[in-house]
Amino acid sequence: MNPQETHGRSGVTGAVMALSGGTPWQVVSPTVVEGSYLLAGVAVASPEEVWVAGHAQQHPLVALWDGARWTVPPGPPPSANHVGAGFRGIALAPERPVQAIAVGGAFDRVRGVEVPLIHHWDGSSWDAWNDAPLGQGCILTDVTLIGEEAWAVGHGFPWGGPPGPVALHWREGNWHAAEMPPIAKGKLLAVSGTADDDVWAVGAADRVGLVMHYDGRSWSRVPSPSTRFPLTDVAALSRSDVWAVGRDRVLHWDGRKWRKAKAPVTAANTVTAPAPDDVWVAGGRGELAHFDGHRWTSASSPQPLGDDAVWLASASLPSPETGGVWLAGSHQVSRTGGVGTAPSVTAHSSDP
Repeated sequence: MNPQETHGRSGVTGAVMALSGGTPWQVVSPTVVEGSYLLAGVAVASPEEVWVAGHAQQHPLVALWDGARWTVPPGPPPSANHVGAGFRGIALAPERPVQAIAVGGAFDRVRGVEVPLIHHWDGSSWDAWNDAPLGQGCILTDVTLIGEEAWAVGHGFPWGGPPGPVALHWREGNWHAAEMPPIAKGKLLAVSGTADDDVWAVGAADRVGLVMHYDGRSWSRVPSPSTRFPLTDVAALSRSDVWAVGRDRVLHWDGRKWRKAKAPVTAANTVTAPAPDDVWVAGGRGELAHFDGHRWTSASSPQPLGDDAVWLASASLPSPETGGVWLAGSHQVSRTGGVGTAPSVTAHSSDP
């Protein structure tokens, strides 16, 4: 960026991008909301129903794209006691009584601890779920819906509650805390599954990657290739086809073991896969990589995002024509004019 063209301070705001059949990458919307905000989650039911989640002005944010514009549906008022409140993940199940779930966390300045956030969408409004069995001292980082059930994962803090990975299981109309194996300095950052006995979660044990699996009875740690950084996302297509990413590592589960994939990425944050031959990885500096079942290719985010984009979350539908791939994250902007002054955008595209 040419400093002579910015004429002011730069900042960071939310960004959304999508990929669906027939057209190249393109911007489809300006700002999600006015003012400063960041996005950390995305879920898609159709091109006319895309949800993003994050935070705006230190408060949780969930917004809906209807194919033409963004709206912020009604929800509970933010708590005055919460600082830095925001959502980290969102998942959809349009045909269920609970049609969507958003999870995250906040710091409760009265109690002096982190607290988890869980909101449910019933088709008309968001409601806070205040009976989470984890209590306090932890946050939630991601959620996935599998059939009639759901899993939310996160981690605790040494100063507010039991440290280490945490997982909540939604079944029979209630959330239940799952027993987790003790992992020193462990945290879970993402979750995905194919069945109620095939759920994967990834994160970090201290500063290296962590992979865990739920087999319908219990959670266990699964050996994986060493990584220098946390694993930040996971996408499960079948029992023998699962992808995980973190920084310069892309890992693949073939049903027997995790292996490194030679993908052209250096700052991967998120992965999604509409099909085994259609896998997308995205991350920092606008980095994009695609696997067609045989080889990887790299790409860059389109302008006005370019390498100012940082993609944090992704979601997809099996058919590109019915929704494709959506990414959510942030990008750098100038506050007062010039290059990079475009507000948060949504871009839309197709398979290359």
